[in-house]
Amino acid sequence: MLDAFYFLDPRVSLVPIEALDPGGVGSAFAERLAVRPGWSAARVALLDEALALYWARQEGLARRGGDVAPPRLRNVAIVHEADAIRPYASLLNTSTWTLYACDLDPQRSHAELVAYLLAHGDRMTETGEVTLPAVHLAPWWFERTDEERQQFRDAAHASVRPDAALYQAIADALPWLRELRHARLRPPRQGTHRPIPGTGLLVPRARADLPEQLVGACRDAATRALTAYRARWRDPDADAAEELCRWLTTELPSLLVTEGRGAIVWDPDAPARTGAIRGRLARASGAGVREIHADLEVVARCTCRFLGALQDPSALPAADPTTAQSGYAYLHVGRRLIAYNLDEPGIERLFGPALPYARAMLAARTIHEWAHLGVDAGLVPRGVDEHAWRGLVATLAEMLDDTIDRAPRPVRERCASDVRVLARDGSPGTALAEIFVGRLPDYQSNLLGFPFLSLAEREAYVRQNIRPLAREYPPAQLWRQLVRAVYEYQYLGFSRVPDRRRYFAGTTRLESDFIACGALDEARFDALVEAARALCAVYEVDRSRVRLPDPDV
Repeated sequence: MLDAFYFLDPRVSLVPIEALDPGGVGSAFAERLAVRPGWSAARVALLDEALALYWARQEGLARRGGDVAPPRLRNVAIVHEADAIRPYASLLNTSTWTLYACDLDPQRSHAELVAYLLAHGDRMTETGEVTLPAVHLAPWWFERTDEERQQFRDAAHASVRPDAALYQAIADALPWLRELRHARLRPPRQGTHRPIPGTGLLVPRARADLPEQLVGACRDAATRALTAYRARWRDPDADAAEELCRWLTTELPSLLVTEGRGAIVWDPDAPARTGAIRGRLARASGAGVREIHADLEVVARCTCRFLGALQDPSALPAADPTTAQSGYAYLHVGRRLIAYNLDEPGIERLFGPALPYARAMLAARTIHEWAHLGVDAGLVPRGVDEHAWRGLVATLAEMLDDTIDRAPRPVRERCASDVRVLARDGSPGTALAEIFVGRLPDYQSNLLGFPFLSLAEREAYVRQNIRPLAREYPPAQLWRQLVRAVYEYQYLGFSRVPDRRRYFAGTTRLESDFIACGALDEARFDALVEAARALCAVYEVDRSRVRLPDPDV
């Protein structure tokens, strides 16, 4: 059934998190890959070997060095045609590695290259930067044998991926990368060294200029790859722009089109005024215009579907003034319409094909924004009285207090400053439980909105929102991070992931963030999840005011 999600976009095949473990692809999904998209056993074996190498090496570096994040499972998206997707685009937020078909070609590639690509992809996700990982991952090479380095070098120079030159530059830099020192992994014995902040790396004076030169070479390679991609899709198409404007003026969709910081370039209240949007589309590629048209049709369809299911759409309140005015789509605070920004940061809507899964996320976001207004209108009430509700909140608070009290001394010392803040008006567990409760309107929105989404749209939303959280919280706020993790676990109740616990643990670094330090064990985490689920379960959609569709439509 989930094939509708795994193979949603013909440009990619998605090997999902639930089909992976540290040793590679599960046998059942390997059989599926043999049928669609027709992978050979050797191709699967190459991915298996690479994932096992990545896991073992990343785990060792994280355990001994502390500056490299531990491994985690992510989806693996295999791009079938190299110029079909913008290089370095993040698919499904931070939950997906992107590889090219050539990376898994047994005749051209090697597990040493693919394992490094996975590690490099992790570092790019963590830093938001493409080129610095070339230096930051120098410890990856400290223990590699001559044969392993040569295998990486040969595969990098044989690669035909769009940014092969980036990895070729790294391959050529291996001799001096191995000469770098590290504060814990390889302390210097003598000489003067320059530290690279945040990495533990120490650069010998004789090699002082080489890291910057490597980053520059990688930047040049990445720039060339992006330039080549954009050149592939830059041709204009006046007919596509005309067709979009015709659709806007005849169909009159209930949406706004914006640009820049939110200036409206098309408004259904003045549909014939298309000069502003025509001016923007004149500078866009034909591919971009066609994708924008398809996106706007999705926004219009989702809006009509949701509002049409309400007994009284006029009962929806105005948007909260604090509503974020950005994203795949967003609720315009001044107009109570969904807005679609042509210049949304990071998406590049005007200049090429939409990313895989982006349109599924656009649909999910559109419905989610409307559903928030539905929640504000009281369409998802609690099904228990105040006394029962406060009892459920107290249960979660008591469990959190007990978890804090039972934590090992190093954890208690690390979190002491924030625990004092949390305990200002009561127990820290009570404050944390209220933080959880503060997130429940978002859960209510999902409860109301998800029946209006397709399977693929629901899965895209859930999987985009489950990710590691450690970098979003300072070390002292470990308990706040835990509450956020327990909340986000509840998203999986809307998914068809077959083993929720395994999926969550594999991709969020639950083990390294909470269990390895003794903050909690698996049984306690499961108990907290269940207490949180009990709070979520009291909400239900008021079906006298909303006609919910078949959730599988």
